[in-house]
Amino acid sequence: MKITIIGAGNVGTSVAYALIMREFAKEIVLIDINDDLLLAKELELSQSIAALNLDIELICTKEYSYTQNSQIILFTAGLARKDGQSRDELLQINANIMLDCAKRVKRFNEEPLFIILTNPVDFLLNTLYESGIFNAKKIVAMAGVLDNARFKYELAKKLKVKTSSVDTRLMGFHNDDMVLLKSHSSVGNHKLTELLNEEEFEDVENEVKTGGAKVIKHLKTSAFLAPASACLRMLESMRSGEFLPMSVILNGEFGIKNKAFGVMARLGLDGVREIMNLNLSFEEREKLEKSLIKYQYKGE
Repeated sequence: MKITIIGAGNVGTSVAYALIMREFAKEIVLIDINDDLLLAKELELSQSIAALNLDIELICTKEYSYTQNSQIILFTAGLARKDGQSRDELLQINANIMLDCAKRVKRFNEEPLFIILTNPVDFLLNTLYESGIFNAKKIVAMAGVLDNARFKYELAKKLKVKTSSVDTRLMGFHNDDMVLLKSHSSVGNHKLTELLNEEEFEDVENEVKTGGAKVIKHLKTSAFLAPASACLRMLESMRSGEFLPMSVILNGEFGIKNKAFGVMARLGLDGVREIMNLNLSFEEREKLEKSLIKYQYKGE
């Protein structure tokens, strides 16, 4: 498999490293505009490949011609969110960068699977869809897997259990309006509704929603290791066939048409294969409806 990563910053490099460690791709192309950064990352990643005695071809370059015949494009370029900055403030800047890169990719790749990791993911996905550069089925955004990982982590910590025993689901936007699905989450053989009261669940919910901001506060830059791990999990789900939360362009599901929204879905190299139909609680439906109105997906 050949995978192109656009952006050699913290997230892009961490994704490349994760792909190498899992031997997920035989060819990895890392694109960036910074020559010094490309040289440094090429040395680091190539030496990692050598240390592990692997046969993985790595190309670090400015030239999009090297992306030809990539099955997957991972977009990680753009500006990272700063302390106190909302994801929405990044939209216009990162949208312009993404569209320029997507047009360059299109010159050498007809219909690759294009996955957005750059924030704000949902609204960048809307922008990419509206541009008409790629087929709607083959453009998605990664954030739900990351949010779900934070959900699992916070629950495991609060209940003092192993994360492997925690099964969680969520829907919605990759921001404070995400909806953690208490009615579809469990720990071992116990439903989450049996383990946490409303106040305790709200505490977990708040920790999940501020998970990224806490990293920014202490690290002074956005998270990158957990997003890279979440991206890898999303890619590996194409082989396992599992449903994972991700932002996709909906075609009437949940009353949303021609807009990006986070749902539980199955992904393949051919794009979004199936969307899980979930029966939500009244509170969960109400939260989703409020977020849809807030972002003008639906009228009052």
